[in-house]
Amino acid sequence: MKIATYLGLVVRRVWAKKGILFGSLLGATLVIALLVVVPLYEASVQAVDLKFSLDNALEEETDVTAFSTQNSYTASTGEFNREVVLEAQQTWLQPWYPTTEERSQSREFAVIPSGPDAAIDFIALADQWRELLCAVLVNGGALGEVPDFCNAFDDLESVDTGGITSVEELPSPPYPRPPQEALQVRIFTSPELQDLVTVVEGSYTADGDVNPSVYSPVKIMLGREVASLTGASIGDSFFIKPFSGLPNIFEYVEVAGIVEATDRNAAIWGVDDPDQMVYFDQAVFDAWLRPVSTSPTVDPWIRTDRGLPDINVTQRWRMPLQADTVKLQDVEEFQNRLAQFRAQVARDGSGTIPTTTFITILLEAFTTRSVIVGGPILAMLALVVGGAIYFLVYTSALTVEREGPEIALLKSRGASSWQTVGIHLGQSLVIATIAALIAPVVARFLVGLTGRIPPLSTLTGGDPLEVAQVRSVLPFMIAGGVLTFVAMGVTILPYARRGVLSLRALASRPGTQSVWQKYNIDLFAIALSLALLLQLRLRGFINTAGEEGATLDPLAVIVPAWLLFTGALILLRLFPYLLRFVGWLLMKPRGLSTALTGMHLGRNPVPY
Repeated sequence: MKIATYLGLVVRRVWAKKGILFGSLLGATLVIALLVVVPLYEASVQAVDLKFSLDNALEEETDVTAFSTQNSYTASTGEFNREVVLEAQQTWLQPWYPTTEERSQSREFAVIPSGPDAAIDFIALADQWRELLCAVLVNGGALGEVPDFCNAFDDLESVDTGGITSVEELPSPPYPRPPQEALQVRIFTSPELQDLVTVVEGSYTADGDVNPSVYSPVKIMLGREVASLTGASIGDSFFIKPFSGLPNIFEYVEVAGIVEATDRNAAIWGVDDPDQMVYFDQAVFDAWLRPVSTSPTVDPWIRTDRGLPDINVTQRWRMPLQADTVKLQDVEEFQNRLAQFRAQVARDGSGTIPTTTFITILLEAFTTRSVIVGGPILAMLALVVGGAIYFLVYTSALTVEREGPEIALLKSRGASSWQTVGIHLGQSLVIATIAALIAPVVARFLVGLTGRIPPLSTLTGGDPLEVAQVRSVLPFMIAGGVLTFVAMGVTILPYARRGVLSLRALASRPGTQSVWQKYNIDLFAIALSLALLLQLRLRGFINTAGEEGATLDPLAVIVPAWLLFTGALILLRLFPYLLRFVGWLLMKPRGLSTALTGMHLGRNPVPY
C-alpha cells in the first residue's frame, strides 16, 4: 500500500509539474536521441558513401571475372570449366552477382580467299593434285591400290605425270596458304551469342553439320567490318587457318550471315571490336575446335580429319555486380564470400581458372575512408551529447532550485531526506522512460534530416538521408535512459539534506558558482586535456599497427570533444564576470527595467 501511495504521489507530482518538467523531458529526449543517433548516423553516412562509391565505380572495378586459357581447346574441358565457375558463383555470390556472362575467343586466324575469283583456287589445285596421284597409281600398274575417288577422273593414262613414277615422288598436297598480308580475325562465341548479335544479312546459324558425301563448308557468321574487308557476301566461301600450326590444319567456311553487336557498348566485348570478329554458335564452336572425322574419299587433300584442333582459346566469365544489393551490414559477409568463391574456383579448377576483381580494393578504400571520416563525426556527436547532458543537468538543477519551497513544504510535513530524494528520483525515472521511448523516432528523423543539409545533400540529391542500421540501438537507448536518469536525479542531492529555512532562502538568494567551480573540476579537466593532446600528437589519429587494418584511435574522438568541453568550462569561470560587467553597464542608465535586468544578471549568473 505504501508503494502504491508513493507511486501515486510521484505521478501526481509529475502531472502537476508537467509544464515545468516539459523542458526536462525535451532535454532527456534530446540526450537519448543523440546517443541513438551515433550508430544510426555513422551507419547511414557509411551506407550512402558505399552506395555512391559503387554507383560511380567503373564496371571493371566492381565485376568479378574468371578466365581459363587452353592451348588445345576441347569441348569437355570448356564444359568442365563452365560448371566449376557457375557452381561457385551460385554457391557464394548469387545474392550480389546473380548473372554470369560467358565468352570464348580464339587466337588469330588468317583469312585465305579461294574460289574462281580468287588469286588461287586451292580446291581446284587439290583436285589437280588428286588427279596426278591417281594417274601415278594407275600408270604405275598398281591397280589394286587405286582408291575409289580415282573413278571420278577419265583417261588417267593420258595424264602427264612429269616423270613421276611413284607416290613418294609426289609433291605435298597443296594445302591453303595465307597470303603475305593476310587479314587476321578471331573466332568468338558465347552460350548467349544469339542475344549478343543482330543479323544484318543472311541468318543466324547453328548448323555445324557437313555433308559426308561431298566436301562442303562449315557455316559461319562475319562481323560487318570483316565482311567489308573480305568483300564476302552471303554464300561466299573461303578458308581460315591458324597462324601457327601444321599445314593441314585449316577449315573451309561459308558465309551464312553478316552480324553486328546488339549493344556494342556491352561489357562482354571488352576491348574487342565486335565488327572485326567471326562467329560460331557455341555448339558449332565446340564441335569444330577439335578433330572432326572425315573420309579421304571426299576430302580433296585426302585427310581423315577436319576441324581446328590444338587451337589456343580463352574462356572468360564476367559476373556483373548488382550494386543496389550490397548493403552496409553485408559488407563483411560479402568480402568473406568473395574469398570463398575464389578459393573454390582455384581448388575445383586445379589452379587453371584464375579469378580477378578490383572490388576488394574499392571496399578496402571505403573501410579506411569510413574510419578517417567517422572520427570527426563521432567527435562532433560526442560534443553535442556532452552539451546536451550539460544542458539537462542545469535545467534539472534550476527546476529543483525553483521547487525549493515545495521541498521545504514536504520536509515541514515530516518527509525524510530519502523520501524527498525518492520522489524526485521517481519523477526522473518517469521522464527518462518516456524520453527513451520517444528518442528512437526523434533520432531517425534527425538522421534523415541531415540528408537535406550540405555536404550530404550533394550525395543524396537533396532527399532525406536513408537511415541504415547495423548495430542495435537498444544499448544506446538504455545507456541514454540511465544517463538522463542519473543526470536529473543527482540534482536533488545538494538540496535533500538542507533544512526548511535554507530551502526557502535559496529561492531568494541563488548560488553564484557552478559545481565545476566549487570543486575545481574545470581546472583538473584543463590539465587532463593538455596531457591527452600531447599523447594524441605522439600516437597519431589512425592506428595501422593492428591486425584489423586501419582503425581510428579512440583518443581521436575523445580529445577534440574533451578540449571543447574544457573550453566551455573555462568560459563558465569567465562568464559570471562578463555578466556582472554587463549588469553594471545596464544599471548606469536611469531606466528601472534595465537596472533590474542588470542586477538580476549579476546576482544569478549560473543559469545563463
